[in-house]
Amino acid sequence: MAEQNTEQEFREVMAECRDLFAKKLHDYGASWRILRSSSLTDQLYIKAKRIRSLEISGESLVGEGIRPEFIALVNYGIVGLIQLEKSFADEVDMNADDALALYDRYASEATTLMLKRIMITERRGVA
Repeated sequence: MAEQNTEQEFREVMAECRDLFAKKLHDYGASWRILRSSSLTDQLYIKAKRIRSLEISGESLVGEGIRPEFIALVNYGIVGLIQLEKSFADEVDMNADDALALYDRYASEATTLMLKRIMITERRGVA
């Protein structure tokens, strides 16, 4: 039962992440294609530090909370995986449909990995 709830929650959060990714893709195209790995790791680091800062201070002056920062981590992580596969480009070389297809593939792989981890944990009685 816990697995179903966790799976449903994970899928809902991933849908939220995908929705934001699709909206940004509509607004900016796949402009992230020009980012090198170091730029993406910088963005991941910035988001992680922001989460830590929000957790420690308990306040957000900009009006955003921790959740949007975690969503950004997920999306930058998937962009990073795409960039590792395709390498960076000198100019935007991917349309929205192709970018979303790659996003969906990596999100699906993450979901599958997470579900396998839950099953292993439950078998060990650690859940």
